[in-house]
This record gives sequence, structure tokens and C-alpha cells, in this order.
Amino acid sequence: MGTPFINFLGPSKLDGFQRGLSRDAQPQSIPGSFLDAMEVREKVFVEEQGVPAENEFDEDDPKCCHWVAYASVNKTERLEVRDDEGNVTQPRRSSTSTVPIGTVRLVPFPHDPHPEPNGEYWNGVLQGGNQEKENGNGPEVVQPKTFDLDRATSFHDGKEPYVKLGRLAVIKEFRGHRIAGLLVKTVLTWLKENPSSFDPSIKELGLEQMGASNDKEIPRWNGLVCVHAQKQVVGAWAKWGFEVDEKMGEWWEEGIPHVGMFQRLEVAKKIQ
Repeated sequence: MGTPFINFLGPSKLDGFQRGLSRDAQPQSIPGSFLDAMEVREKVFVEEQGVPAENEFDEDDPKCCHWVAYASVNKTERLEVRDDEGNVTQPRRSSTSTVPIGTVRLVPFPHDPHPEPNGEYWNGVLQGGNQEKENGNGPEVVQPKTFDLDRATSFHDGKEPYVKLGRLAVIKEFRGHRIAGLLVKTVLTWLKENPSSFDPSIKELGLEQMGASNDKEIPRWNGLVCVHAQKQVVGAWAKWGFEVDEKMGEWWEEGIPHVGMFQRLEVAKKIQ
């Protein structure tokens, strides 16, 4: 494997993307980097962990920033053949291709409420709850998320805007090369350099939709980062600076136990 590199994809229009269909069946308007991200996610979450393919794409994907890690891989197309005297009768033939090997996404605020402790969620829906989403191949028709108060946890007061890291995945053959850590550190560095990227625009939304009565109440990001971590990889997230939020509790997504973790980044103060 050659030295990996990472591509960035900002929020994108993903109209027409069909969940669970092959890359060749997708509309040509879908960015190639996003299809690469989905290729990795489907190999890890769908094929390896058993998540339903139709649940792997959601309404957050178009508004997310995505990072995709790539590596150059050498493949032997034809083996070398020698005769009894050691002479090469068929030379070895190989080719090098660039393949996606890992991905992560960053979800801007606002978010759905914190998961319910001991709740079971499928496709983002609490089982036994009152949420309903329409079935279909595209993203569900849902109401835009609002800037409402949430329940307070150990690291979140229920009001402060936060961004959320998720869908971190590395293809099995490429694990052990610190690709996941490279992706996470790349995102955290980007956040420090772009602290105002997700702050809402009063011109686009208006004060009422942002839950504010004046300019000073407009929600602005101040360095808080959340991750809904699979319980089996809490140790890895801890190495990258995240702490388990005990009051958030434990819940299940697609049958996999999760916990909430937070990290606060030091970001430059914004000029109001």
C-alpha cells in the first residue's frame, strides 16, 4: 500500500441517490467522492456488520462534510513464468490503482434529540416511539431539524450547538495502518481552521427558525464535538481525545450498542 491521501467533499446535492443500488446504477450527478465513501461504508457497515443497505444513507448525508481516504494498491495481473533453465518465458505483469479505503463524515447542527437511554433505533427511528418516516429508496421525507432544547448530559447542557462525527469506517484489509486516526485528526484540524463553517445565516433562516430573539442569541459553534461511538471502539475514540458521556447512557443503533462521547476543541473567538 502506498502513502494514503484524503479527499474532502463539502455539502452536496445528492438528489436521485438510490440506497442499496450499485455505483453504476447511480445518477451521474452524484459526486464520485461520495460514491467512494458509500462504497467503504457499505463494505464495513452493511457487509461486515449486517446493517441493512437501505439504512446506510440518510437525510444528513447531503448536508455533511465527507472525508475519504485513498491508497495506491499494486495488483498482480499475471505471474512470471520460467522454464527449466530459469529463463523468463512470461514476464510478470502488474497494475496500480487508487482505491477508497476509509471514510468519515461531519454532521452540522442542529441535530435530533440525544438518543434515549436503552433505546433501540433502526434507521434513526426509536422503536416504539412516535417517529415515522416514509419508506422508499431515497432519503426519507422529514421535517428540517430545529434548534430546540435537548436534555442535559455530562458534557452537553442541552442548548449549546455541537457538530457530530460519524460513519467512521476503514476497509478490513487496510486496518492497522492508523487510517481511522488520520481521518479523525484531519476532521478535527479542519474544524479548528473553519470554526464558523456551520454557523447559521440569519438571511437564510431568520431569527425565529433559529430559536433566537436577537443577534446575540443566534446559535454559534464554540468547539463542542460529539460522536455516537460503537461501544466496541470506545478505546480508539478515547485515544483521539473523546470522553464518554455517562449521563447520555447507552442505546442500540441497527442492533449495535452505542455510547455518546464528546471533545471540546480550542477555537478562535469569533468577532460578533
